[in-house]
Amino acid sequence: MYSYVSLAKGFGILLVIAGHFTTVKYAPGFYNAFRDWIYAFHMPLFMSLSGFLFAYSLKRSSGQLPFWSFVRKKFTRLMVPYFFVSAVIALIKWYFPKGRIVNYGYLTDLLYMNVGGVAVFLWFLYALFLIFLIAAVFVQFKRGHMAMGVVALPLFFMTLPDVFFLSYVKVYLLYFWLGMCLFMAADKKVLRLSLKEMWVALLLFIPVYACRTMGHDGFLRNLENLLCGTLCSYAVICFCNYLNRYTSVIQKSILHVGKQSAAIYLMHMAGVSLVCVWYEKLAVFTPLTYLVALIVAVIMGVGLSLLANKYLVSSNKYVNWLMGGN
Repeated sequence: MYSYVSLAKGFGILLVIAGHFTTVKYAPGFYNAFRDWIYAFHMPLFMSLSGFLFAYSLKRSSGQLPFWSFVRKKFTRLMVPYFFVSAVIALIKWYFPKGRIVNYGYLTDLLYMNVGGVAVFLWFLYALFLIFLIAAVFVQFKRGHMAMGVVALPLFFMTLPDVFFLSYVKVYLLYFWLGMCLFMAADKKVLRLSLKEMWVALLLFIPVYACRTMGHDGFLRNLENLLCGTLCSYAVICFCNYLNRYTSVIQKSILHVGKQSAAIYLMHMAGVSLVCVWYEKLAVFTPLTYLVALIVAVIMGVGLSLLANKYLVSSNKYVNWLMGGN
């Protein structure tokens, strides 16, 4: 019924991969500008979609959410692959030392902190699990959805420590809640997710994004981030709702990528890292060669992930469990 959500996930994961293609030796100006735009909304988009689907599942279950079974399911889905992929990356870094050294401190930090490096993207799994946990607590109560918003809004503007990824949770809890609101508004036809609404969101996004580039701090910076993330995420969802009406090779491809986005997210850095190494060894640094390498990195990030998921992960029930059953 909401296949446009999978389309939005497809667009989102392609942007994630593009945003992770960073080389140490060279990056042209166009990529830096493109990456800044991506980082203004791509993770708010994913958190909003997660909240959207959470609200959808609540409606399907008539508002009933078995707390402990839900927590166990999300722990298996998110935290098991978090620890497994973290361990794999740590093992590779131990054999091929680069950047932060893998030692006792590194391994203990994995339990509650972002260790950075190649594993930096795994914060999303940890933070999303905690957000699901918080949301599950709130919906146990009458008007819990409203209470969650009352808590999430001021929390967004507060400063919290990085421990247990709280600095991420306090930001993305609000986007998750906005995604829940979006589902309820779309379900009741309050919002149509139309092209007209997309253009309105983009027209509002442009001046806010321009303000965001001015380097403001504190409350104003947080407000700019919130508006950019919300407006552009909504524009993408509206566009995907429109695109979903027309069947084409591109639409089917993005839809397939979206349905496999969880597996791609976990494994995309293998393909991206290979292209980064190849590009730096080639050492022909021009905007054109970088653009070609970027396109290849996105293709490799998606392609290798899909192949690995089909032939290595899904075919083995133990590996499949360790990867969250994607």
